[in-house]
Amino acid sequence: MRFRRVYLPLVVVALITSVLASCGTSPRVTASAPTPISAWPASNPVLVFGSASEGPRFLNLLRSAGYVGYMGSTSDLGAYRNLVVLNDSRLDSSQITEVENWTAKGGRIVLLSPAMDRSFKLALSRTAIGVTSVSDPNLSVPVNFQGELTVFTGSDLTVSIATADSGGRRMSIAISKSYSSGKLLATSFDPFANGRNGYEILPSLGRMVGEFLGATRGPQSLQTTVYLDPGVLPANLKFNFAQIASDLVGVRSVELAAWNFGFSNPSSNYPYQSLIDALHSRGILVYAWLEPPFVNAYTWQQYPNCREINESGQAAIGDWRELIALEDPACFNIAWSQFSKVLSSYSWDGVNFAEMYFESLAHPKTATPFSPTALAQFGGDPFLDRTGFINFREKLVAQIDSELLSKVNTLPNAASMDKELTIIDDTLDPTEAMNIGSNMSLLAQVANNAGAQLQVEDPYTVWSRGPNRYMAVNSKVSHLVSPANYSIDVNVIDRGTSTKPTAYPTMGELDLTAMEAGRVNSKVDFYALGTIGTYDLSNLNYAVAGSVSETPTGVITNFPIKVTAPSSYGQLKVDGSNWPTSDGIAVVPQGTHSLVWSKGPSLSPGLLSIDANLGNARTLSSNKIFFDYYSRSTVYALLSQDPKSITASAAPIAVSATPDPNGGFWVKLPAGRVSVIATF
Repeated sequence: MRFRRVYLPLVVVALITSVLASCGTSPRVTASAPTPISAWPASNPVLVFGSASEGPRFLNLLRSAGYVGYMGSTSDLGAYRNLVVLNDSRLDSSQITEVENWTAKGGRIVLLSPAMDRSFKLALSRTAIGVTSVSDPNLSVPVNFQGELTVFTGSDLTVSIATADSGGRRMSIAISKSYSSGKLLATSFDPFANGRNGYEILPSLGRMVGEFLGATRGPQSLQTTVYLDPGVLPANLKFNFAQIASDLVGVRSVELAAWNFGFSNPSSNYPYQSLIDALHSRGILVYAWLEPPFVNAYTWQQYPNCREINESGQAAIGDWRELIALEDPACFNIAWSQFSKVLSSYSWDGVNFAEMYFESLAHPKTATPFSPTALAQFGGDPFLDRTGFINFREKLVAQIDSELLSKVNTLPNAASMDKELTIIDDTLDPTEAMNIGSNMSLLAQVANNAGAQLQVEDPYTVWSRGPNRYMAVNSKVSHLVSPANYSIDVNVIDRGTSTKPTAYPTMGELDLTAMEAGRVNSKVDFYALGTIGTYDLSNLNYAVAGSVSETPTGVITNFPIKVTAPSSYGQLKVDGSNWPTSDGIAVVPQGTHSLVWSKGPSLSPGLLSIDANLGNARTLSSNKIFFDYYSRSTVYALLSQDPKSITASAAPIAVSATPDPNGGFWVKLPAGRVSVIATF
């Protein structure tokens, strides 16, 4: 991976100083003038007053909801019209007066601070009351919260935004009101009290604040993936290829369930190529998602002798998967004949062998593998030598995964097939991982040896632990596999009605989960289209980019991002260099960067999106741009104009640009470390 050399001119020194402030410094009055907002011109970033305790937590919530914000002091008020005051902001009386006057003159303020209720004449209950559930205006189901909260008791010139149930009475816990010429939104509680992350009472709080303030939209990730199983989509969407592609605009790739084939009636086979073509036309890569030891219905029906056997001596079905004894060489070859057929019949960009594990030893009757071949290979008694059987299962999972990845190299289209391996994490619940035979160290070695990317999925037993669980996963995986070669797999499914705050992870919980999962390299995989809500789906790229540090003059990011400005700002300098941008859209590489937008026509056509790790870019002339990148797979880049010619690492390539309905032209580029010159 190419890393940009970072120079530190005065503007970047100022940027770093400002970023340090964004990490939680308490507001202080200074004599300096407000910092000019060059990175987000003619827009409305959010100024935040808070301490090192609550400040960073609120910025995480706001930024993962897709809005620009940074911390500052009352001396910055002249440059902003959006302000959030947190409960631990520690403002003195003179600063509170400044805030009141600023709001009265037209400022828009959000008070997540019951301590300031007197300043803005908000009527709060003197004591907390018992709450059994909460109604969030952006959710159709009640929020599962029980506890004590203060509530608003007055109604003068206020609009109730959110309520809580207290003994059958609906009590306001979030209100909006006018304040002279200004506007105010307030909660009756501190969202971060008692170790909370901000979403537990009102899951949509980050979105609510951003929408109320009309705040600037922030950076977006370019590396998200969404799983897609046509078999579980609504009937009106299953074959609507254009709509599926439109719903997924902005994601890098799709993991498309590749087992809906091999039926006795060929018309029952899913028309994969039609969907692949529709996704490619929107610059989305498509990976064949396979689920060994499941193959397809045909293999299960035609080869009963190859069905895996569980501890009870029955043919093994794990949840929805009909399991094949891949440890048997003859059965493995039968399975591979089916896998190879689907992999070579369509224009996939890669293949993902996902969740190759055995049924859990925690459920003895259904545990696997107990086929004659498995028992013979083990060579002992699984009941007398439990430790030996556990080790055998882990090695067998690794062996089967290794053989599958190796077989990909024999396909006629192997040169264009990226490889992925999805495994179950053993960091958060080692017992569950042991029970299903998932040893991350062994499997990471398999992926490394095969040149495959590792996807790490946390077990279902920890899905309610909250977003911060991915810190531990990232920490372990990054020591097993290069950060460029792994991703985190997030499941968005029903966890049960008793789960707090909601059965499905959504809004703030999902936003922060995506942010933590993608903090290292922004590669995050989400299951699945059909289970992710409409708002959450449209916010995924913003959420993953929530860890990007924003300031008035630039960004610090661990991965490439897309940034935007009003369309009239057609010119951008990144670290002082003219950048290929158009209509206020640009892709910025990882690193510390100053961004200076200017009004006027673009200096050249722009690079609007790329599903690769961008290294550098620049405008060469009014009709020529340069950019370089690294990618393990084929790359789609979105250019603002149709190019006449393209060279990839000095070699001319055929240009076949596909217009995107939202503007621009998609071009297909080769994998690897590539330098591109596009002429228009």
